[in-house]
Amino acid sequence: MKNSFSGWVRIWISGITVVASCLLVPLSFAGAAHKQSKTHVVGWIPAYAIEKSRDALNADPEIAKGLTRIGLQFWNPSPDGKGLVLAPINETGAPVTPRQIHEVVRWAKARKIQVMLTVYNNSQVMKKWDWALARRAFAENPKIFSAALLKEMKKYDLDGIDLDLEGEGHLDADRQAYASFVKNLSRQLQSQGKFLTVDSFHSPCVNAPNMSWWRDWQGYVDAIHSMGYQDLYEGSTATFTPEGGAVCENGAAMFKYSWQLNFGRQAGFQAHQIVMGFPTWLAAWGEGDQAAQGGIGTDVLDHLKEAKQLKVGIALWDLQLAAPKWRQAATWKAIQQLRQP
Repeated sequence: MKNSFSGWVRIWISGITVVASCLLVPLSFAGAAHKQSKTHVVGWIPAYAIEKSRDALNADPEIAKGLTRIGLQFWNPSPDGKGLVLAPINETGAPVTPRQIHEVVRWAKARKIQVMLTVYNNSQVMKKWDWALARRAFAENPKIFSAALLKEMKKYDLDGIDLDLEGEGHLDADRQAYASFVKNLSRQLQSQGKFLTVDSFHSPCVNAPNMSWWRDWQGYVDAIHSMGYQDLYEGSTATFTPEGGAVCENGAAMFKYSWQLNFGRQAGFQAHQIVMGFPTWLAAWGEGDQAAQGGIGTDVLDHLKEAKQLKVGIALWDLQLAAPKWRQAATWKAIQQLRQP
């Protein structure tokens, strides 16, 4: 691979998990600044953009100083739901290679960034979120699937597991099975000093998993990534009405960072465990009179200030950092400020 991650120095610092107030709060591996703050800055490398993400991560040294976790979105459930397969990097079906995984892990650990196994039920070949595929894994084969996740995590010396199993529509019939899977997988990760995170839709009214499921995971997940991205900002006044349904949450402005945070607190989580999605293909998002609605402005730096005021983390989709402003030192110095206690 031209200009690959190879040659980057590998540094391994083992993790320590502490249990506080019945919530799992793993210490970060990223030096003194990380140890002083629980706030996480998470970004994902998609299977189809490993090279572009690598180039973006090396665009400025301040970027690595700002990240605390990287999710490797490299794995799908196997078709029978009993294992894992490496995800395709393009429409031909050619999979991510073990070499690519090892190179990314070496790069991240050399910079004291935690690395997560992200399993997802979509791909360049499927081109859809296949809930039936996810369900065969977490509902029909939960023990076997959990064992496969743990084995793969250990194989690549990763720090935790991130569940990105998404379904569209009204899927509450699977809520109990999903909760049971999360709890059992979390217990096994705890015993190994590892952590579990979950990616969630940013409404409590539709899709899976969604915000109404959050309270099921209290005490079992280290963080919830709310996948609102450009929908989320403190000045939002938007309401949400699912197709064919009633307005969600009585018409609340539910895409405000503060509304999302308060919902999470009511479900039993601490502020740093609610991690807001940020869109890295945009340098600005939101509209209307931001100040009148409690927001600061539409620029990414404004939204970082909003997140810092609330003491929440941020989740970056994705680490291609397509908007040029996401590759600038000033943005990442602001992100480092976000993480300061």
